[in-house]
Amino acid sequence: MEGDRRARGCKARLGWQASSDIQVPGVQLLHDFVELNGGRLCFVRGGLGRPIVLIHGGHGGWAHWARNVEPLSKAAKVIAVDLPGFGCSYDPGRCLTVDEQCAVMGEFLDQQGLSRVTLVGFSFGAVVAAALARTRADRVASLVVVNPPGVGPRSEYALALPARLSALSKTAGFRAGVEGVLRELMLCNHALIDSALIDKAAETISQTRYVTRGLSQGSQMLAMLERVSQDIRVFIGAEDPFHSNDLEGRKAGINGRVGYDAVCIVPRAAHWLQYDRADFFNEALLDFHTKGERLQATLVPIERRVEE
Repeated sequence: MEGDRRARGCKARLGWQASSDIQVPGVQLLHDFVELNGGRLCFVRGGLGRPIVLIHGGHGGWAHWARNVEPLSKAAKVIAVDLPGFGCSYDPGRCLTVDEQCAVMGEFLDQQGLSRVTLVGFSFGAVVAAALARTRADRVASLVVVNPPGVGPRSEYALALPARLSALSKTAGFRAGVEGVLRELMLCNHALIDSALIDKAAETISQTRYVTRGLSQGSQMLAMLERVSQDIRVFIGAEDPFHSNDLEGRKAGINGRVGYDAVCIVPRAAHWLQYDRADFFNEALLDFHTKGERLQATLVPIERRVEE
């Protein structure tokens, strides 16, 4: 019942109704839900064709894909979910493990009859996506991960960043803390940060019932990617504080595990890469999805990142 009330409340605040149209030029998007064994799972869907399923990061929801769902829906069937404990989906009563989130997503794919899926995971969602790709190869055709955790050591600056941003929120207020997260971690292009985005990010964070940082930091992502049999594409933001200390090491480590050139280092992109560089990301993802082949990865030299 709590999950139902939360779902209705989210739709009311955002002007949505169950299975109702979201007005987007050139494409029909629907905000929908499905009843699973654990409760009501909410998602946005649109488009036709072979499906792309998007899994958000920690402190997130489907809005992590706000600049991607519409463009991708013009060329594919796109589904962006709210995982249990996030957004409008049901509250499981505790923080689910990666395997439990993976099981929920597997049930969702089965219930929706989705096959030959291009599965895309961002940050914590990359861990869930990698686990799902490995266990449900019958449903997942290829895997894309965006700024995944657990692929290399972080700098001292990055390790201290969560505590510093938390302190900012306590001293200057929640909204100031959210803006700090957007500026120092999430986005390289600060021109994208306005009051509307801060408000939306604050709302998304406030809907998060459980913190997944421990699950992300404890993930064995390199080993997980090594066990995935499907084609993999990895996007890493050159300005992501969690990765920028060793871009060459990230590329070599991931490629060495998967056995081919899977990594794309994206210049002028921080942690929220798919929002920072939406046009680039949407085009690259659709290319990978439609061609079904490994793309030639690109690494812009570190000393050229600012100039380009």
